Parts: sequence; C-alpha cells; structure tokens
Amino acid sequence: MRGQSIVHRAGLLGASVIAVMVGLVASPAVAAPCLYQASPQFAGVEQALAVNADCTDPDYNAATFVVDKVELKAFALPDGSTIPYTEVTGHFPATRTALPEGITQSPTTATHRVTWKFPDKAHWRNRFFQQTYPLPFDMLNTIVDRFAFTNGGFTVGITPGNPNVGYRVPAAAAKLAKAYANKLYGNTSRIFGYLYGQSGGSVQAIGASEGTSGVWDGIIPVVIATDGLTMHSFQWANLYAIAVPQAKREAIAEAVVPGSGRDIYADLTPDERAILNELLSAGFARLALEDMKFAVGFGPGNLGATGGLDPTYEDDFWSKPGYEGVDPPAWLTAAKVDGLASVTGIARNAQGAPVSINFDPATLPKLGSIGAEGLQFQVYAADGTTRITKGEARFLDGKLSGGTLTLNGNNHPALLAALLDGGKIRITNRALLATAFYPRHTIPDNGNPAYKQYRHANGSPKYAQRPVNIAYFGNLRASGGVRQTGKIKSRTIVIENLVDPASYPFTAAFYASQVESALGPVQASKMFRVYYQESASHGAFPGIVPDKMGTSLVGVGGILHQALLDLATWVENDVTPLPSSSYHLDEMNQVALPDSSRERRGLQPVLELKADGGERAVVGVNQPVKLTADIAMPPRSGRIVQYDWYLGADDFKYE
Repeated sequence: MRGQSIVHRAGLLGASVIAVMVGLVASPAVAAPCLYQASPQFAGVEQALAVNADCTDPDYNAATFVVDKVELKAFALPDGSTIPYTEVTGHFPATRTALPEGITQSPTTATHRVTWKFPDKAHWRNRFFQQTYPLPFDMLNTIVDRFAFTNGGFTVGITPGNPNVGYRVPAAAAKLAKAYANKLYGNTSRIFGYLYGQSGGSVQAIGASEGTSGVWDGIIPVVIATDGLTMHSFQWANLYAIAVPQAKREAIAEAVVPGSGRDIYADLTPDERAILNELLSAGFARLALEDMKFAVGFGPGNLGATGGLDPTYEDDFWSKPGYEGVDPPAWLTAAKVDGLASVTGIARNAQGAPVSINFDPATLPKLGSIGAEGLQFQVYAADGTTRITKGEARFLDGKLSGGTLTLNGNNHPALLAALLDGGKIRITNRALLATAFYPRHTIPDNGNPAYKQYRHANGSPKYAQRPVNIAYFGNLRASGGVRQTGKIKSRTIVIENLVDPASYPFTAAFYASQVESALGPVQASKMFRVYYQESASHGAFPGIVPDKMGTSLVGVGGILHQALLDLATWVENDVTPLPSSSYHLDEMNQVALPDSSRERRGLQPVLELKADGGERAVVGVNQPVKLTADIAMPPRSGRIVQYDWYLGADDFKYE
C-alpha cells in the first residue's frame, strides 16, 4: 500500500499577541476608475471589473475604507523572542456609487471586514501574503502570522460580507495595504504580493489571476473548482448516494482501501455499477470513496441555486420527454416522496407564532429508500391546488418526525400566516432527486472531460439540455464575474490533492490544459505549475487528517508554505521553481502519478510502505507486524531531515 510522509520544509504554525495602541491612516493617490468588462451574466452576479495596479475600484477604495483600530502588538516565537507588529482593522461599508451607463448591478449591501498585520521593519522584505475565501470563515481568509512574519511579509486578511464580490475587495484591500506599508516603513521600492485560496477561495484566486494585473505578483489556487464543478459536484455525489444503498456504499468504501484485495463492484446491480462509473468518470477520486461524508450526506445539492435560476427544471424533469423522471428506474421510484398531508393542528408559542404542525397520519406520504433526506414542505390552501409563496420564500423550514413537522426559526411570515387547520402541506423530495441528474442536462461549453460521458460520438448531447445553462453560476459569483479560460496574468501554482471528494483531482490537469491552450506551451512553462499531492484530501492543512472511516490522510500545509516561498523566489529572483508533477488521466478521468519520486516530480516526498514485506499482511490478534517505509524526495526538492510514524491511535500522535 502507498502512503505519504508529512515531512516538509516550511510547515510554520502558532501565534500569540499582545495589544497596545493606535497609529495612522494612509491612502494612495487618486487614479482613474477601473472599467467594467462586458460578459454574460446571471441575475445576482456582479459584472466583471478589470482591476489593475493603478485604477480605482468605484466602490472599494481609499475614500470608502474605514479604519476602525490600529494597535501595536507582538508575536511570540518558540524561542521566547518576539516580533513587534502593527495590526490595522477596518472595513468597507455597504455602499454603491453611480454606475456607468449600460451597467446594471445589484446594490452593494454587504460590509467587508479587513485586517492588515505589518511586522516591524527589521522583519519585512517588501512582500505580503494574502489568503482569500468567498465566505466569512476567518481561518480561510487569514495567513498564518508566523509563516508571514518570519518570511518577510505583512498579511492581508478579508472577512467578506454576503454577497461577496469576487476578487474586488481582496484587491482593494491589497492595494490600500501597499500604500499603508509605504507610509509605515518609509518605503519607495516595489512591494511584491502573493495570494492563495483553497476550495471556493481557489475560484477567487483563479479569477484574480485572470481578471487582474499588477495587484498580486503570484497566485496559488488550492484544490480548485473548474466551471461546472461548483454546481455539480454535490449533485453527482447525491446521484451515487440515491442509487447505491448505504450498505453497498460502505462495502465499496472498505474495498477501495489500498491493500484490501476486494472488488469495488462486487454485488452491484447493473444500474448501481453504471451510477458508480458515472461518478468516477466525472472525475471523483476513486480513493475518496473511502470517505463516506459525501456518500451519505445528501445535503441540498444546490437546490436553492437550481430552483432560483432554473425554476422550471423540477417540473420538466418529472413531466417532459428526455428526462429520467418521466420513465424512472426502479431505484428512483423507490426513493421518491410526494404527497399532500392534511394539517390537523398547529402549536404556537406565547407570541402566537407557529412552532410545529401536526398531520393526519392517513395523509402522510410514505418515506422512500433515502428516508427524510431532502424533504421540502410546500404550503397549500385547503383546496390542495393553490400554493402559497412569497417572493423567494417557497418552502417551510423544519424537520419531520412521525406525524409532526417542527419548524425552525427562520420561516417567512407570509408562509406562517397561511397555515391553518384543514390546510395542506405538500411533502416532497422531487427537487433533490431531480437535481441529482442535473449535470446530465447542463453540459458546460468549455470541453471539460468530465462531461464527455454525456455526449454521443458525434458530440451531440445524450440528454435533453436546459435552455439556460447555470453550471457557471457558482464560479462566476466567486470569481468576480470572470469565466475560467486559462489566460492567467500572474505566475500561478495550482496545488491539487488526490483523495479529495470535493475538488475532483482531474480539475488541475484540465486547468493546466486550458492555460497551455491560452498561452502556448512555452509561455505556460514560464507562468504556470501544478503540483499533485498523494494521500491528501480537501484543503491544505497541516498534520494528520482523521476521516470518518477511522484511517488518516496527510495534511499539506507545509507544502503550501513551500510553494509560496518558491513562488516568491520565482517572481523576485527569477529562479525557476520545480517542474510540475508528472501525471496522466485514465479513461475515467482518474489521475495517476508515477511510482518513483524522480519521475513524479513536484514537491511531495514519495513513501512506499510495506507490512511484512508486502502490500497486505493478515495476522492473528496481538501478532507482530513489521512495517517498513522507503521515503524519497523528488529531484532538487530538498532532503528528509525527520520522519515519524502514526499507527492509528485515537490520540492522533506521532511515534
């Protein structure tokens, strides 16, 4: 079996600070406004703004930025010394300037928080590091202080509001931070900037690499999402979970473990085998089938986005030729729940607001093979035909148990006011089941190989296609309105992991092909790298990553830090980084790496682990097993200075 070493060259963690006092404000010179780009849009998605080093964002700039606090602090290092630094916190308030003629945008209703951390001048080397993510998760929007300060950088962090505006706020915050640094340090030299983002942040990072110039000098998207994948990844996983019973999914999870000796297709029906192959051909990592989170967690599957942007899809799926719901397979029929339940009583709180609804048991629809997953609760009048909705409020939010629907606290007053004894509630999972098939009916136009399985040999679709393709919606919003084309403007390193159930590993190879097609092979080699990591899941975090099956995956936080340093050396000193990982895609879009470190290349050590000299050892209880490991570094990537064993204990400690 094959594992991975967690040894790396730059895994730097830890932080502690003390607060003291306030300081000054700085702003850059007034510049020409940034210009909007013409591009196809969906409602609710900002039109792309072309941002460069000199233009001024009409909404996010020195005039709109508010400094809330400036403090002098100190970062404690393990040796007991400290690094003094200045922390500036501020925000861009909700605002909207006048838009150019012909540009229609939604009002800016979100406040975006900003944090800058400037180490003292003795520790600064004219660079900054910045992480980005489209949701307000501080862990995914801030750089590790110790890494940044000990490698000569100040940090830029954003806690975005909702809706996010792609790279616009990160870019504005970075440009203002440069101006502040010039004043704070008395600097007149160039400041180099490096941006990275994981998962949804990778979409922002790719958008920044293609949609901006001169703001950042290098960008690292981590576990990336190509156009279509953001919308479809959960839907493919839901299709698998609906079609393949849980007991069989668990058997597949056990069979896929390296060294198991089992067949993942054992005991599957032809339909179940076909759906498993559809998931794998979409690029879902074969080894990630061991991770049951995405197999049993049906989740909403982008029900909100699908229903809001393509509102007729659900009814079309169950009624029109060309859709699976018209003549459903037996397993789909077995999963379906749909019926009108009669209200027999409404419990209310002291303020008179409904808190739960009781139903006539005889009218409750029977739950199907996936139970209560994905149920929606639609309010109808007593006639059973008039549905009550209010704007985007179309469903009650609650949990069904027995004959009672317990309501959550965020239901629209209009729906609550429509509840009455004798009324009807439609209880259905039609939307969840329909959206599980959505990738078949919304094939992207960018040549993504995951969708080749949905085309005939002549290229025509096998399935009915939607009149408007919304597969790009999620990426467009997070990327600032920029479609992914590979036309990067900054040096870019993609980090992709091979046991990732959310960012399918083939996506890095696909984006690499887009970059090469857009720039040409010679220029692409001067601008782009992709590094694959074995035995790593979703993200770039340090240490052991326990999963639901009780095994462990490796963190690649140190590899990310090394890539950031290599990127800085590439930009600042024109030192060419290590070549991209060597890989190939098989016929099911599964990524394969060479066995030897010399052939594989990249940054990660290659580890060959054996039990009693083989891939698998079967022994009695309390019988000794001899474990041996062969660890090799790729050429020019450094040397092994330490290794540790993790033997599966619940404390997740190294031996």
